[in-house]
Amino acid sequence: MKPEAREDAVLKKGKNYVKFHRLLAKAEADGRLDGKFRCPVCGMRYLTEQDSDNCCRIISD
Repeated sequence: MKPEAREDAVLKKGKNYVKFHRLLAKAEADGRLDGKFRCPVCGMRYLTEQDSDNCCRIISD
């Protein structure tokens, strides 16, 4: 029995999702992940209370 024959024992690196990590970093920089203020409708977080209030506001014409 050869040790090279078992490929399932070798760890392979997963796919790198660059776009996901870029969007995640942008959301964190904008304060949408760890912001102090939360939108009352969807729960997304913002750095300012005004941004959180304007998140899911319905604009009537």
